[in-house]
Amino acid sequence: MKKNNNILICTGGTGGHVIPAVNFGNYLILKGYRCSLMLDKRGIKYANNFKGNIISIQSSHLSGNFYFKVKSTFSLFIGFIQSIFYIVKIIPRHCISFGSYASLTPLLISIFFKFIKKIDIHIHEQNSVMGRVNLFFLPYSKNIFTNFEHINNIKKEFYHKTHHVGLPTLAKNKILFDKLDINKEKIIIFIYGGSQGSIPIIEYFLLMFNELTKKEIEKIKLIIQSPYQLTEKVKETLTKLNAEYQLKDYYNNIHEILIKTDLAITRAGAGTINDLIVYQIPSILFPLPHSMNNHQIKNAEYLESKQCAIIMHENIFDKNKNLEILRNLINDITKRTIMKKALNNIPVPNANELMLKVLLDEKK
Repeated sequence: MKKNNNILICTGGTGGHVIPAVNFGNYLILKGYRCSLMLDKRGIKYANNFKGNIISIQSSHLSGNFYFKVKSTFSLFIGFIQSIFYIVKIIPRHCISFGSYASLTPLLISIFFKFIKKIDIHIHEQNSVMGRVNLFFLPYSKNIFTNFEHINNIKKEFYHKTHHVGLPTLAKNKILFDKLDINKEKIIIFIYGGSQGSIPIIEYFLLMFNELTKKEIEKIKLIIQSPYQLTEKVKETLTKLNAEYQLKDYYNNIHEILIKTDLAITRAGAGTINDLIVYQIPSILFPLPHSMNNHQIKNAEYLESKQCAIIMHENIFDKNKNLEILRNLINDITKRTIMKKALNNIPVPNANELMLKVLLDEKK
């Protein structure tokens, strides 16, 4: 590490992959390492805060019709050539994958350099189910970093490489404060869907919200992150019900919102799950029904098993049953308090610090 402190982080696609990669990369830079972030065009919008060198390469998945597969193969080939060029230029000591198809070509090149140059490959998996790209490269990785304590599809032969470190984040520790104040004027409900979209969540919420009593609605302040195409419908519905609400298509200050949130209604991506734990927010989770390997369902089941979240499935939505669940969470502060205490019992490791210690071969 002293002779070569170049580190390459590869990722892409959604914010769930990119944001933890950016957080860890910035931590490495703060510690004096030269860190480059290699990702695809989709992922660049989540990397604005990265303080190091950003490298954009072409990438694509291979799901689709024949024409799409031909086009995707060409993109991957271009990405392969780009990866060779940049990795030869950087010659990193470590290559760390945070998943997504954009990691495929840089990891392939890193395997080659692993044998002719000293490049160690490491993997970080954010979800409770290992993604396809990370899964493929397990035999070639020196270390496997995990956000969840248990990953469903890792073979026993790789257990010795596994380190439970959590998710690299800006927050150093769990946020400790009491948000469930009995004298609070309003219960703040935050509804958002992350990079995978929130339209179904908002539509199902409005179905339930329409059935609440006037007295129940008066207890609530809504903060909603809604796509443009749903804005008018949301405004019309909530205005008619005299609801107090704040509505935007995107919030830059999401962490400030999470600090004051009493109940979240959201997806179940790894980053969202981590935020709910860190900020101790009871939640209703709508896992994305078609997520890769059902990882969002597994993520949601993790929080539900800890009794700090309730799962609602959009493909089998029962309005009456789910309305009672929502009513219970609004009216029963004891229920929310129990969920909050359960969240407080979930440990939050300092992922940045733990991962760097492993890279340095230091004892935990």
